[in-house]
Amino acid sequence: MGKCKLDGFSKPPLMILSFDGFAREYLERRIVKSLEKIAECGVKADRVYPSFPSKTFPNHYTMMTGLYPESHGITDNNVFDPKLSPELVAMRKPEAEKFYEGEPIWSAYKRLTGRRAHCLFWVGCYFNNTGYMPDVSPDYNQELPLQERIDTLISWLKLPVEERPGLITAYLHQPDAAGHKQKDINEALEDVDKYLDVLMETLHDEGLLECINLVIVSDHGMQALDKSIDVEEHVNMKGFILSKGVVARLHLNGTDRSVDEVADEMRCKIDGIKVNTVKDIPLRKHYSKSSRVGDIVIEGKPGTYFYKSGDRGDHGYDYYNENMHTVMFARGPSFRQNVTVPPYQNDQYMNLWLSLLGLEGAVENNGTIGFFDSVLKNPPIRENKWDSIEECNNYGSPDALQCEKIPTEEWKKLSNHLETCSSPKDLPIYSTNHCFQSYCENSLIVNKKENDHKTTVIEVLTKPTSTNKQRTLENEFSFVNTKYTDECPNTEENKVFFTAGSNAISKIASAQYKFPSVFIKNVLEPLSLKTEEYLQRFGKLFVVSGLASDANLDGISDNEEVKTPTHFYRILVTCTGNWLSANPPLCKKYNEMKVLAFVLPILDQKTTMDCMSSDEILLDYTATIEDIERIAGFRFQIGALSHQQNVYLRRNITTSLW
Repeated sequence: MGKCKLDGFSKPPLMILSFDGFAREYLERRIVKSLEKIAECGVKADRVYPSFPSKTFPNHYTMMTGLYPESHGITDNNVFDPKLSPELVAMRKPEAEKFYEGEPIWSAYKRLTGRRAHCLFWVGCYFNNTGYMPDVSPDYNQELPLQERIDTLISWLKLPVEERPGLITAYLHQPDAAGHKQKDINEALEDVDKYLDVLMETLHDEGLLECINLVIVSDHGMQALDKSIDVEEHVNMKGFILSKGVVARLHLNGTDRSVDEVADEMRCKIDGIKVNTVKDIPLRKHYSKSSRVGDIVIEGKPGTYFYKSGDRGDHGYDYYNENMHTVMFARGPSFRQNVTVPPYQNDQYMNLWLSLLGLEGAVENNGTIGFFDSVLKNPPIRENKWDSIEECNNYGSPDALQCEKIPTEEWKKLSNHLETCSSPKDLPIYSTNHCFQSYCENSLIVNKKENDHKTTVIEVLTKPTSTNKQRTLENEFSFVNTKYTDECPNTEENKVFFTAGSNAISKIASAQYKFPSVFIKNVLEPLSLKTEEYLQRFGKLFVVSGLASDANLDGISDNEEVKTPTHFYRILVTCTGNWLSANPPLCKKYNEMKVLAFVLPILDQKTTMDCMSSDEILLDYTATIEDIERIAGFRFQIGALSHQQNVYLRRNITTSLW
């Protein structure tokens, strides 16, 4: 890596290039050698997960705003919003401008710096939804030759300082077009390689290569199609708007039928199909907040599509499908050399753009500030600010107050244990709205508002402790610690513990809830068995289990005091090697720490879970720790880890069970 020798480049321009449909698996073909050269001189991503659905318009706009599609409004390539139009609107059409929400990077850059931004065909840059559209944005022309595209980009960079854009975004439709046909893909990749080779050579010859930050991204991968399903053969479409694709979306529009009634016509009746409503779609997909999502979302296994088409390949599938994964490569004066960033979802990009443009933190988004610090030459110094959660008010001496009859010997052991054990000093959970109650190796996290009874339990499980099989109050004892209260919580029949351990210290009366029987059958029992399986395999687990309320389905803990929980969550942490600490969890080697998290909707009705195996359910409803932070209203952070390590831990995306 050399140094920029041109005048007027003290602030490196940022050029972002997108190759539509460049699947990660295309790298294995070793055709686009220019990307390998960029990686040697810069950075690359291990893999990039698209946002759901993995379609072109939602993902290109997510990359520019840092917002999930449910938040920026472009929920598909075609969107229905009766407040804006009586029919589906293609997001490429002029009338789609009012659908675009959030602030894209070119708007933030112009608004905050007053400098110029240019765009070559990027999704959304031809709309002025914020009052700050790019200064130059030619009309889309797919037939524009590659050389003319390169000449355009170079000419922008060679403009005088006062006219030169500090931000350039550019889009190329290949290899997506070839991927849909499932032929001539290698030829399309050769064109991409040629494009990049010529671009890099020209940048070098003009002395620009070491003067700009260049980032190459893509929006999604590609999947071969093999099964067509016509939704209209299964549902009477009168009173509905149907958005077709590999993910089909139904909008109730002029019908008196209920969402669940319509969904039940398809659930478990079409092999390999998942039929979700916004109430039960997994939180990890972030696809329930906006009415533009639709009332019913229909997904099939990879290769399934819900439309008639001559295409042999398509995209839009869950990012769990490896064929949807994509790429990122970058180089320039701000980037380190030969570094690989761990897998991430593309909502993270906005914070990278803001950092590279000197605007870190200027625009709120769904990404996590500091995620890309490891690939930057001069990242900000970030202190790992560690705040301890307060202990709840003490009202007496520690003892076991029986809430359900405890056998005498067990009660004596419990009371002695509570009296003599020490409390954890550095719990990995922090919140100013919560406090903790010590139950020796376990802790109960409670809301400081007395009428909010949604609790969280932290447990440290070691073999031979076995996990709870969800026994009811009739055959389980329970207790509370008199250090914090002299009253037991209200008891109801059919309450079950949501703790992971079944040893005496886990039978905390406040860690029970009356779950619907179908939820116990589909979720709690399988999750308990899976937790037990992991405990037997790894020998020790750090477990966080709790209840949350998100009645409006925006993925954020409800502000108002909602008494009825809507979701149950669990975090599992273990070490594949030696442990340094069990609470907070800390492994001798950071890369030996494993994290698995779940968020599951509490519903007393038929859902698509009834059509899935236990492992399919648990995998589908995995989440990131940050997802849980938002819905539970606390922060998870391990003080002994660096800021970067905590960020990776909290944003770790699970694509398989342990």
